Amino acid sequence: MVYCGKASQGCQSCRTRRIKCDKLRPNCSQCIRVGKKCPGYRDQLSLMFRDESIKVMQKAHAQWGVDELPESPSQASGSGSTRNQKSSSKSPASLSSQGRTPAGDALPSPPASHAESSSTKKPSSTEVGRLNSSVISTLEEQGFQFYVNRYLVGHPDEPRNSEELKSYEWLFHPALRDVSAALGLAGLSNLRGDSELMTDARQRYGKALRTAGDLIKTNNAPTVDLTSRLVVMLAMFELVKGTDLSTGCVYAHVAGGAALIRSWYPMRRTPCGGVRPLLQLCYSTFLTAYEVGIPLPAMFREWVSFGQRTLSPEDQPSITLGLLIARFIEMSSYVRFNGLNDGKPTTTLTIEKLLSLDDEFSDWEASLAGSWRYKTEKSAHLPPAAVFEGEYHNYYDMWIARIWNHYRWSRILLNQLILDMVNSSPVSAQSLVSDEGRQERLATIKRLARDILASTPSHWRHPLLGDNAAVPVEQKGGGGAGAAGVPILLFQLQVAACAPGVPPEFWNWAYGVLECIWGDMGMQHAKTMMDTMLAHRESMKTRALGTPGCSTAKLSENSA
Repeated sequence: MVYCGKASQGCQSCRTRRIKCDKLRPNCSQCIRVGKKCPGYRDQLSLMFRDESIKVMQKAHAQWGVDELPESPSQASGSGSTRNQKSSSKSPASLSSQGRTPAGDALPSPPASHAESSSTKKPSSTEVGRLNSSVISTLEEQGFQFYVNRYLVGHPDEPRNSEELKSYEWLFHPALRDVSAALGLAGLSNLRGDSELMTDARQRYGKALRTAGDLIKTNNAPTVDLTSRLVVMLAMFELVKGTDLSTGCVYAHVAGGAALIRSWYPMRRTPCGGVRPLLQLCYSTFLTAYEVGIPLPAMFREWVSFGQRTLSPEDQPSITLGLLIARFIEMSSYVRFNGLNDGKPTTTLTIEKLLSLDDEFSDWEASLAGSWRYKTEKSAHLPPAAVFEGEYHNYYDMWIARIWNHYRWSRILLNQLILDMVNSSPVSAQSLVSDEGRQERLATIKRLARDILASTPSHWRHPLLGDNAAVPVEQKGGGGAGAAGVPILLFQLQVAACAPGVPPEFWNWAYGVLECIWGDMGMQHAKTMMDTMLAHRESMKTRALGTPGCSTAKLSENSA
């Protein structure tokens, strides 16, 4: 026995997330707040005095070049090296029981054609412990399992369990194999604080980029579903990994993917001729363009024009809204990067244009009919952390649900910009916006922000909801690409929580959702958004105390 010192008394979840645990029983407060079951606490005596004999023997055998030791029950807690110990601390089976896939469900075997084309084969028992590739194989399985459980199963328009997953042949396509594992390993790395897992994730991401390049060079265009998934997953990796360059990389992936899909038309075998995936990628460029203040892709208007000619009349509102959002982003960048002085004709003209644009947004909402209208449902028995004040929306399909939220975030920020200009240029705005008009705009912001919170169950399934809760869409289809909507939802939640005039309850609920997404998916982008929301709240407190602070426009820019 070796005395190893006093170990942390926190639960496994808090130690993984590196936060303080209050050690309450049976569930600590941190786990309750993010909607997870507390995994419990370790036996302190067994941790302070551990049997290290197996580990010592394994190290010796590794130095001598001897094959692995015969399996024994005690070997489960030790390994031949620190590297192996980290990589095998959670097997794919254990991850399955903790993720969205029900406990006991195993991943389906890949179809024969894809299994044979896979570049990495699972090593035989004689190779385990002797070749470094055995560690890579284990890591790949863990990353792939984590991706399936946290980024695929249970998300909109995706399989709800492992049984449905068996029909998803694209999942085992060689083009997606490495990026799936890379995504999962990056999430695991963030949750475990394991930099070595991130190194492996980066390597697989590099292989996925090369595979994507080879795919583009082929004479036969791949399916729209495969292409859009590959593009979205490459962009998702940047957001899960989380760096200062993530926004630019995501923008490049999305814009490039949209250009590829447009160049491969016509694709008659896909729903709506494949135009919806193209437009979803176009809409994804809006967020980055607004955040960074950069122009939309040069081909954006050509893509939208193509959609106008191709989409059915029922889908035309998505085109109209896209053009409105594009105009808002252009005007927002103009205001942000051009000095507008109060009392000048240019400032008055800018406010007039913003007010006219908001009227067009209002007309867009009023013109919707048929399948574009949604129902607001109420249910008192649903978990408050998962459903905002017991209220959620029922949409026709995910395509319409996502278009609605694009409308909400863009109009919130448009009205926020108008209010900022009214405050900073009172002379120019005096004849344009009355005190009653300001209150009406604050009421519009509050209504749209509340709708974003109420729509959350449609865009992301909280772990507390389980598989038995009602699915708030009538028809499956239109969303696509697994968790592609989660980063967009993060931005929308932040906009709703930090909008001017909204109650503190909005901020608290949205922050709890972001915290749960971070703990469930290991997406660094969610953690970054949480930090930004905290900074925004502190800025608001400073302003409330009378300390000079930045304008709402600047706060919005920093929050984005």
